[in-house]
Amino acid sequence: MSSSKEKKPNSAGRAHALAAWEWFKEAAWLQVLLIVAVVVGLVIAIPFVVQAIVGAINKNDSHFYEEHRINYATYEKYLDGDDTSCNGWIGSGNAEYSRDENSEGFVVMFYKTNSSDCNTLQTRVQKWYDNYNKKYGENSVKFYTIQCDWFTDDQSKTSEYEGDVSKYKNAYITHEQQQEVQNYIKDTYLNQDELHKSSLVNEETLNANLITDKNAKTLETPLFLTFSHKKGEKGYRNNLSKVVFNTIGSFSSSNEGDVSKQMLDIYNLQVLKA
Repeated sequence: MSSSKEKKPNSAGRAHALAAWEWFKEAAWLQVLLIVAVVVGLVIAIPFVVQAIVGAINKNDSHFYEEHRINYATYEKYLDGDDTSCNGWIGSGNAEYSRDENSEGFVVMFYKTNSSDCNTLQTRVQKWYDNYNKKYGENSVKFYTIQCDWFTDDQSKTSEYEGDVSKYKNAYITHEQQQEVQNYIKDTYLNQDELHKSSLVNEETLNANLITDKNAKTLETPLFLTFSHKKGEKGYRNNLSKVVFNTIGSFSSSNEGDVSKQMLDIYNLQVLKA
């Protein structure tokens, strides 16, 4: 049983708390001040909360590009038919899902680690690729990447040095080879329908000299190239069938459904129509 001495402090404490609450209810100015402080705090916090949410959504721990990375020498072996390990499933080019049993091909993507679009696409492309090969069999479709950074494997340096030709150090593709790619894809790209063209890339873009023009630069990325030929043919040098920069039409690089549809289109498995 509690003693009266123990009850007194508790009773006194409750009395003080009750008095403080009554005072607070009467102090309207303090209530307004607290409300204003809370509102201001929320306004200040909103950008940080949004940034944290976006960062969590776009967090990219994928190494998919790196795992599928090849150098330009390997790319040329595929084009010349000296290496046939690139032969995979390819579509017939119809609007409905359709694999062409008599054809084969592959896709190569040119990317940069300091490109937000490339980074956003990575996990979505990986998910589509993994799901497709899980459904239809390992290595059903062949996908390769070539890194176009100004400075290999150092994102801060590639951003710092880009434009300075003397500091171009890329182990996978030379600056001159990037120019070769741009020249090579130009006609195929320009002859495509408008849906498969990017508002950021036009004939003037593809006529630019990446090396000698003012403010030297790299290929526009992300860039997807589709190669296909009839089974039995050698190489793909003259068989570039599609050129896609970034995303098709109004597709979003952060939307898994959009990226899935785009990848089916890129492989000519289910071609999108304007």
